[in-house]
Amino acid sequence: MMRIISLTILAFLGLPCVAAASPAPITGQWFTEFDRAVVRIVACGGSMCGTLIGPGPGTPKGAPPPLDRYNQNPALRARSVIGLTLLSDAKPDGDQWRGTIYSPDDGRAFAATFKAESTGTLRVKGCWGIICRTQHWKPTR
Repeated sequence: MMRIISLTILAFLGLPCVAAASPAPITGQWFTEFDRAVVRIVACGGSMCGTLIGPGPGTPKGAPPPLDRYNQNPALRARSVIGLTLLSDAKPDGDQWRGTIYSPDDGRAFAATFKAESTGTLRVKGCWGIICRTQHWKPTR
């Protein structure tokens, strides 16, 4: 009996370990909620980062470029949000990416998760303490 138990344990230990799920890629260009802006997400070093590269189709025609007017630093409030890094230091965490997102709507950075959904959208969830908000970004293709 002891021999059977020993062989069972040895067989179990010989099984390959199952790798943890790695997140689906989030690189590409995405329309933010309500198609207000286009964000390009690329690999930067060992993480992902995303830059606001232009207005989206949901922005009124002829509208002036939006400014970073709610930035916590008054010296930065006159800069355009076009070209700002919104998503930074996103690294794999199970089946999603975890990093930081900057919101020009209120001038704050939030802890965030990013996950490519099976529907083709990107789930973006930013949290400030226990208060969270989720958006679903669409690919620009």
